[in-house]
Parts: sequence; C-alpha cells; structure tokens
Amino acid sequence: MVKYNGIPNRAWNMTGRNFLFLITFLLLAASCFSGKQDKQTASDKSAKKGIAMDAFRLSQLTVPSNAAYSSILEDFDRGDLQNIDRALIIYANNKADSLGRDSMLISFNEYMTAVMQEYYTGKLLGNRQLMDHFESKEDPSEAQRLVTTLATHGIGITYREGDFYLEPNMAFVYDHVERALTKGSRDYLKTKISLSRVILGDNNQPLSPPDSLARQVSAWEDFMVNNPEYLSIDDIQSQYIDVFTTYLSGFEQLPLFDPNTKMLQPVYQHSYIQYIEKNPNRESTKIVKKFYDLLASKGFKYEESLDTFLPDVNFILNQNPK
Repeated sequence: MVKYNGIPNRAWNMTGRNFLFLITFLLLAASCFSGKQDKQTASDKSAKKGIAMDAFRLSQLTVPSNAAYSSILEDFDRGDLQNIDRALIIYANNKADSLGRDSMLISFNEYMTAVMQEYYTGKLLGNRQLMDHFESKEDPSEAQRLVTTLATHGIGITYREGDFYLEPNMAFVYDHVERALTKGSRDYLKTKISLSRVILGDNNQPLSPPDSLARQVSAWEDFMVNNPEYLSIDDIQSQYIDVFTTYLSGFEQLPLFDPNTKMLQPVYQHSYIQYIEKNPNRESTKIVKKFYDLLASKGFKYEESLDTFLPDVNFILNQNPK
C-alpha cells in the first residue's frame, strides 16, 4: 500500500455567484453521498442505499478540482467498502486539469488506504473465527467468499503466518478511471500493475528475490525517465533508491554474503551479471557494474572496505545521459 503526503490543493477558479453555487452544490453532494447516517431510521438507510447512492446520481457529479474531490472523500464513511467504487465513479467524471487529476489520484489512493486500514482494524485484526476459515483445508468456502467480496471493491487479501494483509488492486483502479488519467498517472498505474504480476524466470519458476528487486529498479527508472515532472516524482525517487539500495546490500532473509564463508551469494552474482548484460544503456547499470567490478576485485569475498560503496553512490538519475 502506498502512502503519499503533502497533497497540493489548487484554488478554485470561481468568484461571486459561481463560487457560492459551487460551495452549495458540493455541500449538498457530500450530504447526499455521505456514508454517515446518524439518527436515521432503518427505512431511511435502506432508501439511501437504493436511491441516494445510485450510479446515475454519481455520474452527474463532475468535480472541478482536487479540493472539491477531497472534500467529498472526507465525508465518505471509511467503513463502507462501496464508497471505494463511488470515489472511482466521481474520479472518472471529473473536470479537473492535468495537475488536478494527478492530485486526485493521490487523494483516492490515500482514501482507499484508509478504508483498508479501517476494515483491517474493525473486521480482521484478531478475528480467530475468520483465521480458522482461512486455515481450513476442508471447507474454504467462507474464506473464498470474503476474498470475492473484497475483490469486487478492488482489494486483494492474503493470509499468512497468523495475520491478514490487504493490498489495492491497481488493475481494478485503472479499469475504472483509465479515460480520466493523465499520461503520467497512466504510466504510474501501469508500472504498479506490471510489478504486481508474477514473472517466471529460469525453469519456469518465479524470479529470485534479487531478480525481483532488479525488475523494480528498471521499472521505476523507466518511469522517472519518461515522466520527470510527475507530481509524485519525489516519492517514486525515494522508492527507487530504497529498492536499489536493497538490491546492492541484500536483506535479512537473504544476506548478500554467505554468513559462514563471507562469499557473495551466487544468486546475487548471477543477478548482477544478467542485469549488466541485459541493460547496457541504463544509468542504473553503471552503478551495478561499478559495484560488481569492486566485488570482483575482492574475489567476491566480504571486506569492510565494501561498506563504503553505497554511501558514496549518487542514485539520482541523470535526465540527459551522455
């Protein structure tokens, strides 16, 4: 799940009577589409489900900016999964400019994250009965029912080691808002979708952990080269650096060097060689090759001097490589 901070809210370009009209319209719309239903009878709630939230009314709501969109999302109940679908419908029909649409995608991602967090806390955390359903091999029907329900709102759920994990389905989001996306946001979602798919490597097996990291490095490098002015470029740059650093330093489950022999793990050596051979013209390849040559000069055995390599690396991409 991706969390963004610092959403730029653009000022509404309206004055006088038009401004008052927009404020009134948004307040009425927020009231109409809110999931908050304090002091309402059961019949009122039922009526709102069938009428106030219908797709036709949502399709008539055309927000002009991220400020307007964020205002409506703020009023949406985070405990109602259907509000994810409603938020997507409103996004798909927006009339914002390019910067506004990119900002709105960030706002939607934040809202969807908040909905998943609330669902996890309220429905999944410590739910022993539900854990039993997911652990049962004899009757997995209840578990599958939940998987299907969440999938209809673009949420994927997995269960492992006694806990639940929720992730947004970016393909679901893309399919609902594709026609309203800017080129940058379209490329962003396509990159996320591509990285979420399992790629098979040698012997028809999933990629090794280092190769998976290498795939992320090259994917985000391509995105940044093609979209240097994207609204969230700083966040993506940080993600790129984190992944790249892990690729060159290893991680806890699979250290770079064998703990016993202090030799470079063969899976990393193989991955570095493949990256250099398959990506001769990338900026990132220059870094990988420099690191590989340094490892080779040490006989691929750990020495303390290797610890000085990463702190000196400039991971910021050169937008005009020579």
